[in-house]
Amino acid sequence: MQNNPITTTLLHTILKNQHAITDALVKIADWVEVAENNDAKAVAHSVRRSLKGVDDSRLILGQCISEIMRASGIEREEPPFTR
Repeated sequence: MQNNPITTTLLHTILKNQHAITDALVKIADWVEVAENNDAKAVAHSVRRSLKGVDDSRLILGQCISEIMRASGIEREEPPFTR
């Protein structure tokens, strides 16, 4: 794999997504264990905040992947991972 700013940005963003998803899943698991003693709205807000990072980085991921594909001569009709 080539070592350039696009690759570095892509890998960093994927790692951030992994952390956000893991954090959200841990919060859900913790809440399920003690559901009767926990405020469901607060947990839902916390999980949504964790997952917002994943959604926010989707554009960056799509742009980086598109640039890597363009540099490699691979054509796509639309950038991956965009809405």
